[in-house]
Amino acid sequence: MLMGEYHYNLDLKGRVVVPSKFREVLGEKVVLTRGLDGSLFIYGLDTWHLLTEKLKTLSLTDITSRNFVRFLLSGAITLEFDKQGRIIIPTYLKEYATLEKEVVLVGVLNRVEIWSSLAWNNFMENNFQDLAKISSNLFDFL
Repeated sequence: MLMGEYHYNLDLKGRVVVPSKFREVLGEKVVLTRGLDGSLFIYGLDTWHLLTEKLKTLSLTDITSRNFVRFLLSGAITLEFDKQGRIIIPTYLKEYATLEKEVVLVGVLNRVEIWSSLAWNNFMENNFQDLAKISSNLFDFL
């Protein structure tokens, strides 16, 4: 399981370190793509395969399904970690997520999300109160 929050800086070549705890779960090769809420998603190949199998079951005649598949797959790229545990984030993905220097990597169960520090801080500030309310409904069974 992927969890935790890590703060890093992009280097001049657009590389970012992925924490070793994340790399252990993700594997040697990963898929990086556009994520939701202005973030990027990193998936291990096994998880990516499961996700794409689910995407194949979506209706081709439904415009919402087609658009989501386009959104996710058109931005996807397979990457390998370098010897320092870094990946290079392509320009088009940096622009999508408005990544400049400071970034936050967040483990979210089966994926890693990459956020600009500003976007992550805004997300946390804008959603903190709602998250407490939502969690009370989600965890009634405990």
